[in-house]
Amino acid sequence: MMSKINLISSYIDNSKNIYYSILFIAPLFFLYELMCWMQYANKIILIRNSADVFIQNIINEFMDNITPAILLFIFLLFVIIKRKKIANIHFKLNVLFIMFIESFVWAIIFIMVVASFNSLLLSIINDNIFFEQYYLAVGAGLWEELLFRVVLIMIFMYLTNKILRYSYFFSAFLSILISSLLFSLFHYLGPFGDEFLYSTFYLRAFAGFFLGTLYLLRGYGIVVYTHVLYDFFVISNTVISYKY
Repeated sequence: MMSKINLISSYIDNSKNIYYSILFIAPLFFLYELMCWMQYANKIILIRNSADVFIQNIINEFMDNITPAILLFIFLLFVIIKRKKIANIHFKLNVLFIMFIESFVWAIIFIMVVASFNSLLLSIINDNIFFEQYYLAVGAGLWEELLFRVVLIMIFMYLTNKILRYSYFFSAFLSILISSLLFSLFHYLGPFGDEFLYSTFYLRAFAGFFLGTLYLLRGYGIVVYTHVLYDFFVISNTVISYKY
């Protein structure tokens, strides 16, 4: 009995570990860039996830012409610098496999919860851009979770818990709530933003709250795959509905 408890405890700790998360999402990063190249290799206009563009624009304010390849180089440099600490972590492939299964379960729960509002959130413009939608779904999972969960929740947690001295749970609640509202509002900004409707705004805020809570409980890797798998389900459901 104790061995099973220890195994579960070990998995929970490992799956929240930032190094496991980075290793877990690495295939999605390469998939996102590959799909971008496949979609826009011979085109003048290049579309990327809005959070991706926002983050890169901020980085470019301090360092010009930062590309995904350079970001990958920075990541590899980080791994080299932290190699001693990483070496002490005994990576197990079965942990990554279980993380995927867990993400799939969370995605199903997410779908069921959102569908209870009689709606599945995702903008599908027309049937000619399904590949592009899958590509953008991968980008949404990677970059929106990085911006609205990792960065914003970390900032708000620091402000409310460390500076304002609120309790951890109240700080977590406020941080998730604020980041969720900003996450929802973000979908209506810019030339490709959706038409603002209170119904979709509240629903997206709820979705952001769900994902924010999941991030604090289970870490970046799990929430990224949950987001991507949810979007894949919605797109696939649209494809099936259109075909049949």
